[in-house]
Amino acid sequence: MSVVIMRIRKFFHDNLSGTRERLIVLACAAALVVLLLIVVILVHVPDNKNRITPGLSDSGQSVIPPEELFLPAEPDFIPGVLLEREKRAVWTAKDAAPYWQDPLKYGEEPWRQQIEKTIDDLMEHVQ
Repeated sequence: MSVVIMRIRKFFHDNLSGTRERLIVLACAAALVVLLLIVVILVHVPDNKNRITPGLSDSGQSVIPPEELFLPAEPDFIPGVLLEREKRAVWTAKDAAPYWQDPLKYGEEPWRQQIEKTIDDLMEHVQ
């Protein structure tokens, strides 16, 4: 065995005279050894078919219940149309009174000022 080592040492000394070349060869040899170890480990690792799935207990219940993972279905919050009375063909002033506000009750000036202010605001942004 020592004869083989002596021949390898002599081969490296004769053919690889510089330190840089020796380091390159040693790095390649180390990489080859690491690759061989990885292949051996991958070949000898048993299959995980009998492995217990994390999160499941012996009874088969999951740690987080499905009710907490999924939101419940949303209810229909828009009600259907409820027809309480038939549609009126004609409205009287008495029928419309609760829904009507007379814009000229306090005069037309407040309305005119509001309309002019809105127009002035719109015109300021026009270039």
